[in-house]
Amino acid sequence: MTAKKLVIVGGGAGGLALASKLGRKLGLSGELDIALVDKSAIHIWKPKLHEVAVGVIDQSNEGLLYRDHGLKNGYRYVRGELLQCDPMQKSIQLAPVLTKEGETLIEPRQLEYDYLVLALGGTSNSFNTPGAEAHCIFLDSLDNANHFHQKLLDALLQLNETQEKLSIGIVGAGATGVELAAELHHVIESVKEYGYLNISKHHLDVHLIEASPKILPQLPEKVSARAQAVLDRIGIRLHLGVQVKEVTSEGFVTQDGDLIAASIKVWAAGVKGPKVFQHFSPLPITPRNQVEVDACMRVKGHEDIYALGDCAQLILDSGKPVPPRAQAADQMAETLYRNMLNRLKDKAEQPFVYKDYGSLVSLSRFSAVGNLMGNLRSGDFFIEGHFARLMYMSLYQRHLSSLYGWFSALVYRIAQRLLRWQRPKLKLH
Repeated sequence: MTAKKLVIVGGGAGGLALASKLGRKLGLSGELDIALVDKSAIHIWKPKLHEVAVGVIDQSNEGLLYRDHGLKNGYRYVRGELLQCDPMQKSIQLAPVLTKEGETLIEPRQLEYDYLVLALGGTSNSFNTPGAEAHCIFLDSLDNANHFHQKLLDALLQLNETQEKLSIGIVGAGATGVELAAELHHVIESVKEYGYLNISKHHLDVHLIEASPKILPQLPEKVSARAQAVLDRIGIRLHLGVQVKEVTSEGFVTQDGDLIAASIKVWAAGVKGPKVFQHFSPLPITPRNQVEVDACMRVKGHEDIYALGDCAQLILDSGKPVPPRAQAADQMAETLYRNMLNRLKDKAEQPFVYKDYGSLVSLSRFSAVGNLMGNLRSGDFFIEGHFARLMYMSLYQRHLSSLYGWFSALVYRIAQRLLRWQRPKLKLH
């Protein structure tokens, strides 16, 4: 009997966890043919992209190679970018793979499936702000994180010679914007060790711009207030209750007509689905480029297509959508893993139930803050400092465990720590 074909598009937290678990369970034995499609060859956990951007971690150390990981975990990696979906023919079309010079390496291809899972994640939402896409780096992919890193290195090299101010503007004071701002101040205090003798923290201005009246607007007031106190202490310039009307080469123009000057501009506000969904007329796509799914993550009107993570809109019983968080993608992947096993055995699929375990925000070496919910006591409670940092690290360990299994994840993490001990603290190339 020919094995069923499962195609998973997107190797982020949810898609890769699903491919890994199903691969170890059914792929290694040949019971299920699993293909994981991603345009990048390397996986980095999305909450760590800001660390790649500033050079705190090196993708050659922290990154997972899909091709190698798939060989050991029962799936095959297909390099490609989704172009279109044909539910009638049960196939997807992949865009051509190009060199950096624009030459075609691989022609457009068709992949057939019995089951399709869309796990493309989300992108930052510019809300159609003029100039945002032309002048800002959207810190939502590994390529963009590397782009920011190169611009930062160029700026540091120039700054060491001129001793002029380096101004970096970040729109959006959610977790990504706050964590990036804190890491930038950590880096600027560390580069002197690597020969940048003329640079100090006084040469860096980081502007964090947020339309809401507080940072981390989705989190409890105590978490937001404590994080803001840390950012104030290290010198981050906060612009709260400020809306950006336009982005120019000089910086950000606010609704009041003021200019917040920035030589490096980052957009980290809002989340929407991938651009490619704009052209997915056969599927129910929302105005925010998300695909509508039912409680079991099946795309509405299509029994053999599923979607999870930030690219999916799943409305909970409360009437609210599943929030765009890494923990939500992990939970959706776990539920879909069990449902795929049930479906292959002709058993009923179970609806997704979201459990909010709280949120944690890393403030580089300065601190960590967050709130935990449900596990230790009823309600939620505030944590910070070393305990919060340990909890933050445990989230990454849990992600690794979904990719490798608990024992292999522990060995992998120890190996990572040993490599980082031998390598420079900052990636300066």
